[in-house]
Amino acid sequence: MGLSFLNTLYHSAVVKLSNKSCNPKIVHLRSFIIVLTIFSLLTSCFNRNTASIKRYDLFTIPLGTLPNEIDWFYRDNFRMAGTADIDTRDGLIYISAGEAGKVMVFNSYGNLITYVYDPVKNPRPVSIQDSGEERNVVPWPFINPGFIAVVDGGFLVEDAVEAEQRVVVPNSTAYNDRVILKFSNNGKYLGHIGLEGNNGTPFPYIMSLDVRANGSFVVTSRVPEAWMSYWFTSTGTLLNTVIIHEDQIPGRENNGNTAVYSIRPDPVQDMIHIRLDVYPDPRNGEMPEARLYTLDINTLKYLEPIVLNYINENTKTGFPSIPPDYLGTIKGGYHIMLTPEGVNQYRLLLIEQDGRVKESRQITVKESEVLYRRFRLQNDGMLAGIFFDNQEASVAWWRSDKLIE
Repeated sequence: MGLSFLNTLYHSAVVKLSNKSCNPKIVHLRSFIIVLTIFSLLTSCFNRNTASIKRYDLFTIPLGTLPNEIDWFYRDNFRMAGTADIDTRDGLIYISAGEAGKVMVFNSYGNLITYVYDPVKNPRPVSIQDSGEERNVVPWPFINPGFIAVVDGGFLVEDAVEAEQRVVVPNSTAYNDRVILKFSNNGKYLGHIGLEGNNGTPFPYIMSLDVRANGSFVVTSRVPEAWMSYWFTSTGTLLNTVIIHEDQIPGRENNGNTAVYSIRPDPVQDMIHIRLDVYPDPRNGEMPEARLYTLDINTLKYLEPIVLNYINENTKTGFPSIPPDYLGTIKGGYHIMLTPEGVNQYRLLLIEQDGRVKESRQITVKESEVLYRRFRLQNDGMLAGIFFDNQEASVAWWRSDKLIE
């Protein structure tokens, strides 16, 4: 809705009123009402494009080796950035730190509740009693913890296995070396999950770990020439294994190619959502097209894709330089996209199942938090994140779940 259109609308309405009434006071009063109405429409249009979601800064974590710190930089004579993951539930924040070899559970005020740490990489906390009465501080020989996800009664942590436990893939140079560790809320180890379920053999490289609305969870792995989606019950029993071969990925019609960015399960339905770019035949000179496909795992058929929009850095050339990042799908069927709009701003989109944009909002991340950024979407739509600078990590969340209400 442009200014020229609103201006034309205003003058047209005033002329009609003038023709219908000879009382100047009535004409001016009605004109004033029209101006207010048009101003409201114009403001609504602008706010829809520029409205933002408030960031709630919860707490910070200093860089270090103490229980409430993260030694995020690799220490063995290198200063390389590490990795971290975050999940939230019921007001608690769960954080895994890869190179630091630890998992920490905080409340929203930053108080450490549960601490599971590798004693090789971290000093023994002075708070641990020799009697073992403090159950929320637990040593565990992590190798390289990755994804973390909250389940009923505890949490799951991706980790590597020892070299002698790796499984070589037949007729390949690849090997499986990842497992999902289970811990109770107080940090007690409850066993691991592998390909066959509880106490199974290691997974291939893990792309994502997702807990669904009913408590079941899905492990998505990448193998040569395929993606594997393993569906488990909340107790770790294997329900289904879905194989998506590269040559079965949709969008390759008309001699085109595809680039797959993410594969995530639906939190409610038996569906898998695939975010990819379609690259048409380069001889036609067409730009890539961002799409979101949905695979019904019961029928193994794809639904009609949703075509997404790129955010253009260079508006003069229109070159699509930044693809939308698919964070996941939430209860209610809304797909959530996040795209950078600069150093410290992102565009958050809630997209309905038919492809229409329900909400478009900005979120802000501090410019100093550029070393590492990790977002995590909850099934109810709330967005959380952990962000590193060279002195500390910041934990924040956005109540984007309120947009659905």
